[in-house]
Amino acid sequence: MDMKTKSLKQSNTYLRADDSSTHAMRIRSLASSTAIETGEAIKSIEEKLSKKQHSCYHVTLA
Repeated sequence: MDMKTKSLKQSNTYLRADDSSTHAMRIRSLASSTAIETGEAIKSIEEKLSKKQHSCYHVTLA
């Protein structure tokens, strides 16, 4: 599979790892980006995302 057909998750070493620290980093990244756009606190967004048990997160961005 060449780079043109690989998704970012498949091609990025850090995204391929599926451990709890990687998951926490993804949550933090999404929360901080959302906080910048919405003005909401990062911690509250992280809590909302952590409560979700689905593989797909639905977050409304500004």
